[in-house]
Parts: sequence; C-alpha cells; structure tokens
Amino acid sequence: MFKQRVKGHHREALEKPVIASKDELESFLQNECEDKEGVIYFHIPFCDNICSFCNLHRTKLDDELDEYVKFLLKEIDYYAKFPYIKTKIFKSVYFGGGTPTILKQRHLEQILNAINKSFSLDKDVEFSFETTLHNLTQNKIELMHALGVNRYSIGIQTFSTRGRKILNRIGDKKSAIDKLAMIKESFGGLVCTDIIYNYPKQSIQEVLEDAKVLKSLKIDSSSFYSLQFQEGSIFSKQYDENYYDLQTDYKLHNAFLTSLLKDEYELLEYTKINRKNRDRYLYIKLSHKGTDILPIGVGAGGRVGLYSIFTPRQNMQVVSKTSQIQLNFNIYSNLFQYDKISITQIKSFLDKTTFEKIEEFFKACEKKGYVKIENGVIKFSADGVFWGNSIAWEAIELAKDYFIEKLKKAS
Repeated sequence: MFKQRVKGHHREALEKPVIASKDELESFLQNECEDKEGVIYFHIPFCDNICSFCNLHRTKLDDELDEYVKFLLKEIDYYAKFPYIKTKIFKSVYFGGGTPTILKQRHLEQILNAINKSFSLDKDVEFSFETTLHNLTQNKIELMHALGVNRYSIGIQTFSTRGRKILNRIGDKKSAIDKLAMIKESFGGLVCTDIIYNYPKQSIQEVLEDAKVLKSLKIDSSSFYSLQFQEGSIFSKQYDENYYDLQTDYKLHNAFLTSLLKDEYELLEYTKINRKNRDRYLYIKLSHKGTDILPIGVGAGGRVGLYSIFTPRQNMQVVSKTSQIQLNFNIYSNLFQYDKISITQIKSFLDKTTFEKIEEFFKACEKKGYVKIENGVIKFSADGVFWGNSIAWEAIELAKDYFIEKLKKAS
C-alpha cells in the first residue's frame, strides 16, 4: 500500500503566514483570554555534547549561559504583564533544546522562581525538562523538584554501548543504566526517555535489550524514533544513507513495540509508549488540540490566539497571523498522530464528500490489517502504527483541497 515510510509528522502550511507587527501582538495581548488553558515552551539552544545525528545549530559555549538567562528572565517579565497571559492557567511548562539541564543550579533557581512568581500554573501542572544523563546531577534534581519540576524527558537513544558510540552519547551501557536508575530512585516525578532505533547494523537483540531495560526500571514513558538521516549532521558524513532498509526498520520497530505492549505499557501516540496511567503527555496533547503555546527563548516557536511567534535571535522576533481555517487544518492533521481516532471527530472537520474519501481510505487500511474500525473508532494494529505517519500523510492530503477551497472562499 505504501512504498516509502514517512517518519516525520511535520506538515507544510496551507497558506503563507501574514507578517504582523509587534504592536499588533501587544494590542491582542491587552485582552483577557477566552480559553484559559495554556502551555509555556522554553528553548535552551545549548549542549555540552552534540549527538551525531543532530543537524540543528547548537553551541557548547559555556560563557553564553549567564547572558542567555538574563534574556529569558527579561522575556518572562515582558509577557507576564499582559492581561491575556495573566488570565491564562498554564497546564504545561516544557523546557526543550538543546539540553536545558546544561544550565547551572543558580540559573535554574532564577528561572524556575521567576516562572512560579510570574505565571498562573495549574495546581496539577506538568513541568517538564529535556535532559541528558551526564549533566543531571543529584543537586539539580533536588533543586528542580523543590521548585515544581515533575517530569524529565531523558535522551538515552540506546543502552547498547556500540550504539551509544555511533550516536555520540556519553558513557557505556552500564553507566547509562546506573545513572538512569539513580534518577528514577531519587526523583519524585515522572522519568521518561527517548529511544532511537535502526542505527547502522542494530540487531533485534539490541532493540529488545533497550525495551527490557526500560521495563526493568519501570520508566514512565518512552518515545521511540527510527533514526532519520539529517543532512549536515556528523552521522551523515560518516554513514551512507543507503544503509537504511525498510524491512529491517519494520522488524526492529515491531520487536520493540510488541515487547513493551505485552507487559504494562500502552501507546500514547505513534512514537510514544506509556506505562499505563502514568505519563499524561500534556505538552504534546494540548498543542495537538490547538492550545496556546507561549514561546520563550531563542529558537522557540509558538502561538497565542491567531498570532504565531518565533524568536530567531535575542534581538529579533518574527510575528505572523494565521487564519482560523489554517488552525482547524492543523488540529485536523493532529488527529492522525494517535492509534485510536474518533470517526466523529474526523467528520466534524469535513464536508460529506471529503469525509467519504477519508472513510474509503481507512476501509482500504483495514483490509491491509493496519487498522480495525469498530464502535466509531479507528484502532491501529502494530503494523498500522509502523505506517502511522504514512497513513496520516494520506489522510491529510485527501482533505487538503477541502481546506484550501475554504481559504479561497474566505479571502
């Protein structure tokens, strides 16, 4: 049914953004918000070790941290003064990067105190930090937990010593397991991981060992991604992308997935496995349904209302305005990141003709064994999850003309 597997879930916009001024954004922020839910995303574009597969612009310059923290604190003060932000209840705070825990304890204390003081956080807020093993110390764990951090997303990538060398991770298998066990034991919140599979010559035994370690440590959730060949990365200069084999990708994916699902784990979405009833995955789930994301930091992008905000440099902010139709298209597209999809929800975004196309497509998927349609829900099999982003791409393409026509009529 599919000749190539789509790995990523980023889609092109239907329309070009309309550039807006900072004055327009500030005028909008003078109003109280209608939807109280919100997310704050902080971007920390620094690493002390660069993964071989990463082609993003990161810096290892330690002397920039003091200046950058001052910038973040200034941004917090700037946004916190507006009525729109004051009336928001933020259900998720997420620090991504880069490696946010590269920040020193004094930096973390300043930033976390400023967040708690300046924003209204939900009493059950999900407060997450991306991190690596080697720069998350016991002292940082204690400080961050005391100031509200309750979830870590740790870039393990693999426990295989050979695989860790390929991906340029610090430490061997034993040191990675020991450090992760220490974090799990000493931290009162959720410990989640990222796993990458299908690096060169990875065996079924290696991917099953990764799953085994996650289960033995009772890791709360784990993302799992097939390694993507990123042009410009160290990895791309050392390996030929022709090493990739679809059947190997399939076997490794399903071995890892079924190993976890046969025990106490469940799928949250195509690339996220959760220990049942543990990780709420709010940052992603809220963003998928169109919740406002306030972006803070260089490289941070987000949206409040219909205003998108991106900060490429400390002295530059790009503001644009999108349409409600584009936003609805984004929300519709995000429906197809999950292994259980409500047919009623799909139908609510479309006209009759377009929905019938989608319906026929999923019936074809059912014949292939990728999904099962029952009680108004499309449920994915393990094979369907493997092809999930390819299925999503097709479902989005089938609906694209409908949304484009709506844009034309609105203009």
